[in-house]
Amino acid sequence: MTSKLAFLSTIGFLFFSCQDKKTTPQASLKASQANVKEKEVRKFDERITHDNAVTFLTTYGAENTENKVRIETDFGNIEIELYEETPLHRANFIHIVKRGFLNTTSFYRVAKGFVIQGGNSDGWEMSRLKRQIGDFQIPAEFNSKFKHHYGAVAMARLWKGNPEKKSSPWEFYIVVDPKGANHLNGEHTIIGRVTKGMDVAEKINLVEVDKSEWPVKDVYMKASVIK
Repeated sequence: MTSKLAFLSTIGFLFFSCQDKKTTPQASLKASQANVKEKEVRKFDERITHDNAVTFLTTYGAENTENKVRIETDFGNIEIELYEETPLHRANFIHIVKRGFLNTTSFYRVAKGFVIQGGNSDGWEMSRLKRQIGDFQIPAEFNSKFKHHYGAVAMARLWKGNPEKKSSPWEFYIVVDPKGANHLNGEHTIIGRVTKGMDVAEKINLVEVDKSEWPVKDVYMKASVIK
C-alpha cells in the first residue's frame, strides 16, 4: 500500500518530510484487488497429480472462464482461441498461462512445413515451476468437429505407455502445413485455433534448426490471457 506525500505550506515555510497516513480510495481499491488476487493464487496452489487433475481443472475452469490467449515472440504475436468443448484442456492452458509457466519456455521444436511446438526449454525456472504446479496428464477430449487444419492448436503427448492418449499439460503445437495434419486426428486433443498471427507462426517455422529440430537461436515466448 502506498501513502500520499503531503506538502504543507505555513507562513512561507515549506515542510517536505511530512507523510500523510490516511489511505486514499484508490490505494484501498488496489490493496483490495491485490488481496483478492493473492487469495485466488493460494486457492489454486495445490499441487496437481494424476489423482486430482480432473477435479482441480474442473473447479479451476468454472472460476476462470477466459478462452483467449496472446503469445508474444520476437517475430510478433500469436492469438489463440481455446475451445469450450475441451473444458479440461482450456482450463489447463489458462492455468499455466496465469501461473507464468509459458513465460519460462520457448518454441523448442520447429518441424519444417509441419508444426511449431512450444512449452518447453532447458531453463532452471521452467523446471522449478513444473515441479511446483504438479505431475499429471490430461484425459483426452477428442471431438470429431475439430480437425488438424492449418492453424489448429493441439497438445503433445507421450506415445509409449499411454493407451488412453492423455495429453501433456505443458507442450502444445500449432499446425503450419496449409494442407493440415489430418493423420493426427484422434491422436492428439485439439484445444483451439489461431485467430491472429499465423504469419508469425510461419516465420518461426523458417528459423534455422539443429538435427533435433531445436532452433539454433531460442524462440522465447511470453503468454497472457486476453481480457
